[in-house]
Amino acid sequence: MLKQFLIGALISPFFVLAVMADEFDDKLKVADELRSQNVNAFRDALDALSPDASKFSPEQTQYFNYLNAYSLSYAGKLLDAIPLYEGVFASSLDYSLKLRAKNSILNNYALVRDFPKALQQIPDMVPLLSRANETDKNLAILTIALFYNQLEDFEQSLVYTNRVVNSNLSSRNRCMAHNLRSESLHYTGKLDLETLQTAIDICTDSKEPIPLNLSKLWKAQLMLGDLQQAAQALDDLIAIQADVEGINYPRLTAEYYTTLAQVYLANRYFNNARGSALKGAELAKGMGNSRPMKSAYYVLFEAAKAEGNSNEALNAYIQYAEADKAYLDEHNIKQMAIQQAKFDSLEKNIEIQLLDKENSLLKAQADLSSEEKQNHLLLITLLASTTILVLMWGIINRKLHIALREKAQTDSLTKISNRHYFTELALKALKQAKDTNEPLTFVIFDLDHFKSVNDTYGHPVGDWVLKAVIDSVKPNIRREDILGRLGGEEFGLLLPGCPERRAFEIANAMRQRISEINTAETGHVFDISASFGIASTLTSNAQFESLYANADEALYESKRNGRNKVSVYRPAPEIAAVESNAAAVLSV
Repeated sequence: MLKQFLIGALISPFFVLAVMADEFDDKLKVADELRSQNVNAFRDALDALSPDASKFSPEQTQYFNYLNAYSLSYAGKLLDAIPLYEGVFASSLDYSLKLRAKNSILNNYALVRDFPKALQQIPDMVPLLSRANETDKNLAILTIALFYNQLEDFEQSLVYTNRVVNSNLSSRNRCMAHNLRSESLHYTGKLDLETLQTAIDICTDSKEPIPLNLSKLWKAQLMLGDLQQAAQALDDLIAIQADVEGINYPRLTAEYYTTLAQVYLANRYFNNARGSALKGAELAKGMGNSRPMKSAYYVLFEAAKAEGNSNEALNAYIQYAEADKAYLDEHNIKQMAIQQAKFDSLEKNIEIQLLDKENSLLKAQADLSSEEKQNHLLLITLLASTTILVLMWGIINRKLHIALREKAQTDSLTKISNRHYFTELALKALKQAKDTNEPLTFVIFDLDHFKSVNDTYGHPVGDWVLKAVIDSVKPNIRREDILGRLGGEEFGLLLPGCPERRAFEIANAMRQRISEINTAETGHVFDISASFGIASTLTSNAQFESLYANADEALYESKRNGRNKVSVYRPAPEIAAVESNAAAVLSV
């Protein structure tokens, strides 16, 4: 009897610990399930677990830390949650939990728009995909695909969605996979109605309203090319209006009204198009999304133009141009993040190769034997190869830095300064002009009716025109002048130490050369012309924003006076005093 009691006393603590461990596992899993169902119940479950945290096993502690990090993320403390997630990734032995932690880090960095750090998470996630459970693996792949869509690297997103789109997914994840794939195909111009209808059917079955209605918007956009289908597209969009507004998801609502505006415009309901575009622009402004915003302003421009309201059309086009520039700036930031991630990956691989060589060298030193001469030769060979590799790494590193800097500073199509680098050079030139007390003149020029070239002959011909224009004006530009593409068909030219009269002559010569471009090479014959605006530090203050705004005002004076002209900005008080041959606007 005493023996049985002693055995029971020895065994019972282990039995109690095992029961408690199972109980904690169950409670952690319950909290995890509540995470996406009821956030208040989820937080209550975490609070109830906190007093027992000291009794957790190491793996339960990491699970608990992951859930606490998620709670911080849900409360909007995205960056505060990241160290907790990093701790889980570093310490957990559970591959699925490690993958979930990295997946959450990627998501948090993406939400705060730190694209380079978000991209850095993907190389850590990829090796875990083959070791995690199927559910967590598929969710991670979909998160990566979603992130690449946010970066507008749609081809890379397709690589990931194609891995899982035909897998045994949950109803919700299957809808998400087909929706992401349709989005990538839509923005690369490869989406067809059959593929899109498949996504719509799947998301209808899964009762996922956000991806379902986004797919219906893309379907309406695909139908705009045909007048009869455009009428059907309008009926389809009106049918889902109440559903979209009831969901109250900012991105969906903004894109719905800009798409509705496009469809109203295609059906020539100009007042309806204007109202929907204004609402879409306002919604897009609140969410910082420039793609639907520029679409909305373009609809306003087209509607005003169709009704013959030139002032309204001009104002709408100015707003469209600003939104387009904002979109291009954001797109360039995303592309820079992608290039930097590729560079970092290459640099990391080179460092690994160097470490491998160094390890080989250390091993060779440790294995020195009686064959001294042969080992010395091996040592010299390893040292030489390491030195060569270091030199190669230095050369590659320098070339990559140069290439990355050039990509960040150069417009990929015309090979001149992009907007960001042009602005940087302008600020330096203005400071130098102020220090030397010399004038600086700024010229903006914009191709006339450029959209009609794209619409009539296609974007490849439009790209040819942009390059031909730059090639034609280069002979008129001095060595010290700075030429840049400000966005779309708009360009800027900085003329340090150049008075207005000389700048007018240069701009007019450029205007003449542009008008003489022979388009026969494209297989089409059409006229090209440009309108110019000029402002200098003599009539504007030495701030780039002021110089830009005044040159832009002169540019639109050229547009109002019939296009294919050069205009010089003059402040309003000076208008009456200017001579007739150098009036408030010099036009040709």
